[in-house]
Amino acid sequence: MVKRLIRKYIKGNEVFTRFVKVFSVDFLVRGGNFLLIPIFLRIMSPEEYGLYGYLYSFAITMSGIFGFGFYVSLTKLHADTLESKTERGSMLYTLSTALFVLLISSLLIVYAFGIDKEFFTFLNKTTADINAREYTIYRTYVFVAIIAMTISNFLTFYLVSSEKIRGLQTFNLSRFILSNLIAILIIYFSKGDAVFQRLSITYSIELALVIAFLIGLRKNLYRKFSRYYLTKAFKIGLPIMVSAIMYAVINFGDKFFVVKYSGEKGMSIYYLAFLLATIVLIIYQSFNFIWNPLFMKEKDLVVLRRKTNRYIILLGTSFTLIGAAIWLGSLIALNTGIIPKDYGAILEILPLLILSQIFAALSLLMINFMTYFEKTYIQVFVGAGLSIIGYYMFDTMGKHFGLIGISIIMIILNLTQFIFFYFRSQYYINNRLRS
Repeated sequence: MVKRLIRKYIKGNEVFTRFVKVFSVDFLVRGGNFLLIPIFLRIMSPEEYGLYGYLYSFAITMSGIFGFGFYVSLTKLHADTLESKTERGSMLYTLSTALFVLLISSLLIVYAFGIDKEFFTFLNKTTADINAREYTIYRTYVFVAIIAMTISNFLTFYLVSSEKIRGLQTFNLSRFILSNLIAILIIYFSKGDAVFQRLSITYSIELALVIAFLIGLRKNLYRKFSRYYLTKAFKIGLPIMVSAIMYAVINFGDKFFVVKYSGEKGMSIYYLAFLLATIVLIIYQSFNFIWNPLFMKEKDLVVLRRKTNRYIILLGTSFTLIGAAIWLGSLIALNTGIIPKDYGAILEILPLLILSQIFAALSLLMINFMTYFEKTYIQVFVGAGLSIIGYYMFDTMGKHFGLIGISIIMIILNLTQFIFFYFRSQYYINNRLRS
């Protein structure tokens, strides 16, 4: 049975072979972040750890909005311009320039009028201690984090689309070593605000590294601004931006209700469990670094559908086994004192969050088809529907069942999303094959 599965899904598989080569190195960088969790748990109090996680979640949500979906447009347009270096250079110049102008001008407006405060308050209408006044203390470096995350994401998708995996690994390794090492040393040897120190150091360093890498890549640009590529970028990207706002209620809403019904201590437990569960998404992202460029270049939809269906089975099975290993590793870490016993409750919600992240990863696999067919607007409607449903379900289940109830809703929402995008992609494939 095992030999048959290996022969069918793995042996001779170009994507799997390349994934192993990339992941063997990528794992050292990405896995290192999880190895540092016990260190940060020791040098930060549970309240500080939970607050940092909350601000991080808000910053990454905002970066998804202010990226204007250009990172998704980039993957499609890069595949469309492979045959012309000049056209590809013009496309990169257009998207890079437009994103920089849009990002800076938008954030200046948001900062000046305090729109981020209103959005934060909207997402955090609770009686908990994390409020707009506390957010204001960290506001400046939340904006630094948003800028760093947005540009870093665009850089990452460029390196992925152009299959410059070695460059991506160099960037991730530099970011991992410099930001974490300096943050740990400063937090450990000083008595300042650990949340402020970690937030400011981590993302100031990341922003500096992103700028340095972008300067090094400027030779790939052809300085010709193209209205055509800008229009295409907006067509694909703006629905992604709008859906990011919708998904904010899902991606941030769970943490909002965790704080509301379980307080900062509950948030620290939930954030740690959620962080461990995202190992699944990190592995998927490494896989997608290899799969996405090949996916966008494939013209045979029958082949594309067959390969995707195979990867659903392969990834689903692999992630289930990895999830079991994550839970067992967490149990051992708690029993040996690597993770403080204050976080023992993670064992109850971790399996649920892992399952939700498995469905989230499979959803992303199917969402590739929305970009392929330039139907990203569908994500707006899905995001709106799930956001509304999720808001009330999180509130109800959080009130009655706490962290477990919220974790169950995460499973339901991500499973619903996967089912929808699976059947929607089949619909687009069948229509294209019939035409």
